[in-house]
Amino acid sequence: MDKRALSAIPRPALTDKNKEMPLLVPNMCYLATADRREVNGIDTLIINFFRNNKTELKPEFRTFCQMDDYISQDLTTEKTKWKTGAVNYLTGYLYWHKDSGNIVIATVGEREAILDFLRDFRKEHGIDDQRMTIARGAAVDSEVENRIDEYQDSIKEWKLQERHKREKAEIDLQMEKFGSLPADYEQFVKETVFSDENYIFYSRPKERAYCTKCGHDFELRKDGLYHKKIVICNDTDQVKHNRTVRCPYCNSYLMCKSEGMGRQSLFSIEWSVLVQKYKEEVLVRYFCHTKDFRIDFRNPKIESYEKFRTIHNAKKSIDFEWCRFKSSAELRWCYFKDRSYGYCPPSEIAVPRSTILYNTDLLETVSGTCMKYSAIDIFVDKVVQDSQIFNKPWCIDWYFNAYREKPYLEQLLKIGFYRLTKAVLEDHNCPEFKNGRTVLETLGINKLQFNMLRELADPSVRDVEILQYAGEIRQEDFKILRYIHDDGYSRMYRKYLDMRRYTTIYKLDKYISKQKIKHDRDYFDYIGWMEEMGYDMRNEFNLFPRDFKKAHDDKSKEYTRFKDKQAKEDEKRFKRLLKQLRKETADVDAMNLRIEGMFIRLPKELDELKREGETLHHCVGTYRDKVARGDTMIFFIRLEAEPDRPFFTLEWKGRVIQCRGFKNCDMTPEVKAFVNIFQEKMMEYEEKPVNRRKAG
Repeated sequence: MDKRALSAIPRPALTDKNKEMPLLVPNMCYLATADRREVNGIDTLIINFFRNNKTELKPEFRTFCQMDDYISQDLTTEKTKWKTGAVNYLTGYLYWHKDSGNIVIATVGEREAILDFLRDFRKEHGIDDQRMTIARGAAVDSEVENRIDEYQDSIKEWKLQERHKREKAEIDLQMEKFGSLPADYEQFVKETVFSDENYIFYSRPKERAYCTKCGHDFELRKDGLYHKKIVICNDTDQVKHNRTVRCPYCNSYLMCKSEGMGRQSLFSIEWSVLVQKYKEEVLVRYFCHTKDFRIDFRNPKIESYEKFRTIHNAKKSIDFEWCRFKSSAELRWCYFKDRSYGYCPPSEIAVPRSTILYNTDLLETVSGTCMKYSAIDIFVDKVVQDSQIFNKPWCIDWYFNAYREKPYLEQLLKIGFYRLTKAVLEDHNCPEFKNGRTVLETLGINKLQFNMLRELADPSVRDVEILQYAGEIRQEDFKILRYIHDDGYSRMYRKYLDMRRYTTIYKLDKYISKQKIKHDRDYFDYIGWMEEMGYDMRNEFNLFPRDFKKAHDDKSKEYTRFKDKQAKEDEKRFKRLLKQLRKETADVDAMNLRIEGMFIRLPKELDELKREGETLHHCVGTYRDKVARGDTMIFFIRLEAEPDRPFFTLEWKGRVIQCRGFKNCDMTPEVKAFVNIFQEKMMEYEEKPVNRRKAG
């Protein structure tokens, strides 16, 4: 539709007779007027809707109807604004709520114009038309309402079908990339996928047994032992229902099933995964296989069908599922969008729970593709096979998606850092490594530190974090730190490394062991008290007291007295500052407050809240929705010397709710005085009566 030509049509105006309609029809919600004309040579019906606001009618929107499309223009704003919703949606579904209001068509002639257009629409598109009685007078006209609904529903259905047609064409184009199955895939399913789904069926009356794995028949004795002509130990392998015995021919240990027992439960479901390539793309295919012993146990029925497909390219992956297309009954390949499967498409919540990989040489399979350097073969052999966590049906897709974002996974796998690879894929307490050209750049360590890791064979994330934090470190110290227990602190090794400014890690570890300090945090608490009270920590008498328990208890009491004294001094300083600042800011409003080198301002945009929280390490970034809704207000306290650097963050909701600094630290006396003055000024402003202009 030509929106420019449609918007150029003058907006509708009410006649004097139309303005009287609210008095004639009190229950009216909308008044509709209509006009049929040609726009750029196209037959167009214009229906104008005026909302009844009890006192007057105001234009709400107008709908332009043509033979193949419709669109509505918002009349509540001067700026042209288009809406694609149907009339019943834009009017609040008044068609279905007659008790609360209705739509009235202004004149019989306008009603006829609407019906004539809709009849022509039905005729042009071959829709059966049934003659309906036209009501007379300005009242609710159910025929018009039903015809408009039918017209718009038909167009919506055609548009939906066109979108579906385009989507199917896109999918079919992608499906052309998938070729035929390998020639031995059927044999792979029979021998490998269902290798554990075999039984020994027996009949004691007939003195016979049959192994479904090797296909051999053999004789049994009446007591269930193998016949004497079978050269095995017959005294132990007694065939009995649901007992596991060894087949005398293939030496496989299989469960026995009596031929006379029901076989309704002998129906197995297994999944397999096949990796193929198409030019530079990697194709991953998931097959569901069933094996049915219920009808003929000698010739179990094996069926297979493909359920999921994934295409991996250098930029993204596309998932497909064989299912019903949208809400239709058509079974075909569809984009995987059904989130009932859970987190990642397809999810582990649904089948499959496990898969068997067909490919024996993944490196050769992905050669020449976007995943040729992914080291997927090492991942499957060293990570998947040795871990229950990663031995999941979707591990191939999971790894490809992770590798696309983190190419350094190849480096970790090729040098044998499998524990690091697991940590990165699990994304649990793992630092953000960068995609470096070398593994040294990726891990952020030097060559000497890398050699330390190589000596560990398969280092952990914690080992890397120790070296990243330590910088230059001796190998002996590194060995000590690796076995430091993180008791009470998430990273206790940092406490040890920070103590290098006073002593060595060897001396510190030896002292803690000799003093039999049960919790390392007790020692570091002691060090923190001593530092804050100004003791000389280079003096070994302070650093390593002879009796740590006694020194810890004494300094704990001294530190409490020190903090009490400090709090009293801070309170006195705060009161002096507050008294002085009140005098200096008597005539200054809240938002222009500039005292003690500090000022306050509102965020310029919501994204500033996120940056503020990231810089100060607190949670103000999560307040964006609250601020956007107007539930609370956030102010930034800044230093005039560094106006762009976050300092303190204040929340206001009729009063100061909280004010936090770096890592949620409390306010200093200076900041506390500033905040008190700000709160007083804000409350004065909110309580001040609003000056209103008096009428002449």
